[in-house]
Parts: sequence; C-alpha cells; structure tokens
Amino acid sequence: MDGPINLTMNGLLATVFFSLKALIDPDIPSNFGIYKVFDIIAPKGLILNSVTPAPVGERIDTGMRVVDVIMGAMAEAIPHRVIAACNSSCTTATFSGIDPRTNEFFVYLETIGGGLGASRDLDGVNGVQVHLTNTSNLPIEALEIEYPLMVERYSLIKDSGGTGKHRGGLGIRRNIRTLAENITFSSLADRQEIAPWGLKKGKPGRGGAYYRITPEESIKLGSKISDVKLNKGDIISVQTPGSGGYGDPREREREAVIRDIVEGKISRESAEEDYKIKID
Repeated sequence: MDGPINLTMNGLLATVFFSLKALIDPDIPSNFGIYKVFDIIAPKGLILNSVTPAPVGERIDTGMRVVDVIMGAMAEAIPHRVIAACNSSCTTATFSGIDPRTNEFFVYLETIGGGLGASRDLDGVNGVQVHLTNTSNLPIEALEIEYPLMVERYSLIKDSGGTGKHRGGLGIRRNIRTLAENITFSSLADRQEIAPWGLKKGKPGRGGAYYRITPEESIKLGSKISDVKLNKGDIISVQTPGSGGYGDPREREREAVIRDIVEGKISRESAEEDYKIKID
C-alpha cells in the first residue's frame, strides 16, 4: 500500500501470537513455544507482509484489524472466549507549534482509547486501549500546564457502544482548544468508516471521527491527515470508536438499561428503539 498501513512479518507474527494466547489461555507463558502451534501464509509484498520500502508508520491499526478478524473467525468455535469487535484503533492527536509562554517549539501527542467489545457474559469496557495498544491517560492538568492547550470536554460518548444483551464499551470525546496562533494538528486513526461489529445479534458500535470547530463552522476531518493549521481558539474534537454489542438487545435486563440511561451511557431513544423498553 502507498499509505503507511503496511504490516511487517514480525508484526504479523506478534499479532497472531497475542490473538491465540488471548483466546486459548491468557496465563500461558509467553515464549517461543507458542509460535510452534500455528503457521502463517502471507506472501511477501502484501499489506500483511510488507517489504522495503513500504511505509509502516501506522501498522498498529492493521494489526488491530487482524486481531478482530481472528476473533470473528473463532466466534463459533469458542463463543465463551471471543469478544465483539473493539475500537481497534490507535487514535492519535498531535498538536505542535510555538508556545507563546516560552517561545519554544512543542509537540503534544496522545493516543486516546475507546470501547472494548462486549462478551457473552459481560458488557464491554468504556474508554480503554485494546489489543495491541497500551498507552495510559494523560491527565488534563498535566497537559494544560505543559502546553498552550485547554481541554474543554473529556467524556464518554453516549450511544457509541453497540446495543446487545451485553452492551459494547463506549468511545471517548476529547475536545481540545488551542491557546496560541499557528498551531498545527495531525491525525492518525482508523475505524471511522467501518464500524466495529457485534456478535450473536449484537449491534455494531459507532465509528470515530475528528472535527475542527471554529466560531463559524464545524468541519469533519479525515482519519489520516497532517498539517491542519489552527488559529487561536479553534477546537479539535477527537471522538474515538465504541465497540460491538453481544447478544439480542431485547434480552438485556431492564434494570441494566435504566442504569445506562441514568449514567449517561445510552439515550432514552435508544432504550425505546433498540432495547424495546418503554421509559415512562
């Protein structure tokens, strides 16, 4: 591929290693023995076994999709182990420019979590890194002290988890306002066009998005862009994907639906339309 989403063979091996370990027994010792129980057929030069000079900077999202494919393929064989599709994206927000407080160049980069897919027995987890990513949350206070940026909103996205007997985990909305002129924004993400799928009649979760918000308009940006110039006061809204639900939504317990409404995880409209529960 021309874009930087190619995966190397080493990356593919690690991805399959992770997927099988998670499905069979997470407590298996991580050693070379796991590689002996599977074979990979991936001809050189393809997206899953790239060769020089193929760009690979965003290979993590391709690896995430491989995990989802393996999970989906094993759903019938071991339904008690498989989860619905996750946010499965290393959603990245990068701001750079001159900090007027110090007159020095800065770069702020963060990868923001999303929904973990629901399972046969449990709802998905909200706002976490999944599969191959493991970065932690950057506290708002630390961000605002270090950079000429202000976090105006940091919340879970209502209705972003796929409906089901067990609801998919929710994505995150992080709105960041620039406090300086001539700031540059770049984005790198996936799962914005093709939503994370559900299992056993569970519904897909919501995909992600980036928006540039100015006093005049709100513009949806691409999932992989660079060098977007921002003026002082402009807002970038980073919205990460949710995840798929598991099981028929009509089988979800009424108490769980009511609790989700109270906690702001789903809307009253979703309760009535998707879960078929009348809210008085």
